[in-house]
Formats: sequence, C-alpha cells, structure tokens
Amino acid sequence: MKAEYKEIWFLDGKEIKGDQKTIQLPFGRASARALIVRRGDGAILGTLHHKGGQLAPPGGAIDDGESSAEAVARELQEENIQLVGESGDWESRIAVSYYGGYKELSIWYIFDVEDAVIGECDENILSRWVGQDEDVWYPSMREWIILTLGQHLPELVQKTVVVH
Repeated sequence: MKAEYKEIWFLDGKEIKGDQKTIQLPFGRASARALIVRRGDGAILGTLHHKGGQLAPPGGAIDDGESSAEAVARELQEENIQLVGESGDWESRIAVSYYGGYKELSIWYIFDVEDAVIGECDENILSRWVGQDEDVWYPSMREWIILTLGQHLPELVQKTVVVH
C-alpha cells in the first residue's frame, strides 16, 4: 500500500513548505473495526463473514479518501447494525493492530452500548453477542480484545475471564 504525505514545517509561526513524498507501507490493506461491548453483561458483538471462518468484530476496508472513523460508521451501516444507547465516546477510544497473515493494519474503535439491533445483511452470515469467556474469534483475537477492553473500558472486563 502506498501513502502520500506533505511535509510542512513552521518557523516563528510561518509555514515553510516541504517536499511531497510517496512511501511504501509494510501492509497491503487498512481496515476499520468496531469493538462493541454491551454494558449490561460485557458481551462483545461478533460477525461471521464467510462459511468456515471464525467470528470477528464488525468492520472492513477503509476506502480511498475516507477516514477510519468514516469507514467504521459506514461498515456498521452496511452490516445493518444499529447501536442502542451508545455513549458517544467511541471516536476517542482507538486501538491499532497488525495481522501479518493478511498484511492488514486495523484501526479499532471501542464502543460501549446498551444493546444493538442487528438486521439482515448480505455481507454477514451471522452476527451475535459473544460472552467474554467464549473463544470463537480468529486466533489470538480474544486475548487482544480483552486486553484492549482493559485499557479503554476496564469496568466492563469480566473479572472471571482467564486469558491463556
């Protein structure tokens, strides 16, 4: 994946223009994910995107020209997931992970909600609430999810969860 950026420097409050650069990033895809936890019981929303796969939090690729926050909002809409009683703090709760198998960098937004209305969707075979003690996720994802919740919403981590 390529990225372009422009260097801009300031000296005594005045802008000094730098060079525009193109760099090759060490990943092939960037995605935005929604880690959605239900306040009442700490359950996490998981989706199954294809037969034979495992559950993952909702989300998908970030489109060209789209911010990661715009992408996660679009993905929730596309996956027909409506959040109920969302606290409004999700854009300030961010985590980042890298999965080498797909060479994918994921930007995660952590949501706390009362519930979610899950409608039918062509992109998902199944969407359901998952208890923190269930290990139905892609490899090592459960541990990462629990650690991330502990950083951002420690009060919602189930105290009886054992991470191996």
